[in-house]
Amino acid sequence: MEFCPVCGMLLQIDPGTGSHRLRLFCPVCPYVCPIQNKIVKKARLVKKEVEPIFSTADEMKSAPKTADPGKLDRGFAQ
Repeated sequence: MEFCPVCGMLLQIDPGTGSHRLRLFCPVCPYVCPIQNKIVKKARLVKKEVEPIFSTADEMKSAPKTADPGKLDRGFAQ
């Protein structure tokens, strides 16, 4: 994401049409930044190990419980 250096708003992409090239513009102030080079950001993704929420069945029994959403009275006429 790129932000306007004048007012700090998020810049939007203006697709190139006709003689205009692809550019970034600010929707609030008159700032315009033409894009000369292709914008590419690559990040290597690393999978995290999934940890169980409860390690034993005994911990699950002592966990807080919530009401069954099907049994709650929502004030709707049936």
